[in-house]
Amino acid sequence: MYYLGIDSGGTKAAFLLGDETGRVYARYTAGGCTVLADGKAGVQRMVEEGVAAVCAQAGISKDEIACLGLGISGYGEGEHAKREPFEACTAVLSEDRVICQCDTYVGWAGSLLCTPGINVIAGTGSVVYGVNADGMEARAGGWGCWDAGCDEGSCTWHGQQLVQEWTKQADGRRPRTGLYTLFRDHFGVTNDEFFIHALNVDVATGHNLPELQRLLKSIWDTGDPAAAEIYDRGAEELWQGVRVVADKLGLSGTDYPVSYSGGLFKAGACALEPLRKRIEAGGAHLADPLFPPEVGALLMAIRHKNPHMDLHNFKIYE
Repeated sequence: MYYLGIDSGGTKAAFLLGDETGRVYARYTAGGCTVLADGKAGVQRMVEEGVAAVCAQAGISKDEIACLGLGISGYGEGEHAKREPFEACTAVLSEDRVICQCDTYVGWAGSLLCTPGINVIAGTGSVVYGVNADGMEARAGGWGCWDAGCDEGSCTWHGQQLVQEWTKQADGRRPRTGLYTLFRDHFGVTNDEFFIHALNVDVATGHNLPELQRLLKSIWDTGDPAAAEIYDRGAEELWQGVRVVADKLGLSGTDYPVSYSGGLFKAGACALEPLRKRIEAGGAHLADPLFPPEVGALLMAIRHKNPHMDLHNFKIYE
C-alpha cells in the first residue's frame, strides 16, 4: 500500500511517497506553507500540487494512497488551526485517509523513530518538542513573532543577530572583526550610511533573514570570533528550551536523547557542537536524527492505519 508523508514549514514542503517496508516511490519539494500564514486555501493548493506530482512520478492515482500524513507549522495554534489543515487534505483525499499534526511532531517522529526523547527544530523558526515513555508531550519556543526576535536559535534569529552585530561594528559600538568586512563585501557596501536604506528594505526583512544564516556560516568558517559568539548564544537559547521540556516530561536527571532537525543544523559543527556541549553538561546526549521530518510524516500515516506496527527495524530505501 502507498502512504504519503508531508512536512511543511515556512520555507519548504517536502513530500515522500512510500510503503510499510520503507520503499520510496517518489519525492517532491514545494514552496513552504503554514496554517496561520496561508490558511485552508493555501494548504489545499500545496497538498494538491504535491499529491499530483508524486502520483505522476510513481505512476499511480491518488485513490491508491492509503493514508496521507501532514505535519505542518502552526497546526493547533489558533481557533481553526486544526480543522482547516484537515479539511484542506480531505478536499484531496477522503477523511478516512488523512491525519494531521504539527511539524514538531513529525520532526520528533523522524529523528527518534517515535521513541521517548526530545527533538530540537531550528529552521525558519525554532521549537523544542518532546515525548516521554508515558506518551506525555511538551514543547517550548515556537512562538513565531520574528520581528520581535522570538524563536531564538532559529535561522531567522541567527540572521537577525548577524545584522545587529554588523551594525554595532559599523558604528563602533563593538570592536570590528573580519565579520565587518566580509558582510560589506557580500553586499557590495562601499559606504555604511548609504547602505541603511537597503539594509532596512532589502536585507533584514522577511524571508531574507533566515538566508543570512548562510552568510554567518561562511564568516564562522574563517574563524571569526563574533560569528562563533552568535552560534554559541543560539545554542544556549535552544538548550534552555530542551531544559524546560525535559523538566516538564520528568526527564531531568536521566540520560535521554536529544535529536535535531531543520536548516540550521545543515551548517554542521558551528551549530551542533555548542549545543552538544550544553546537552551533555545537562546529563543528556545528542542523538543524530535517524530520519528527516518527511519520513516522520510518512511514519505517522503508516501508523494511522497500522497502529501496532513495530518500527524498531524500519529502514528507508529508494
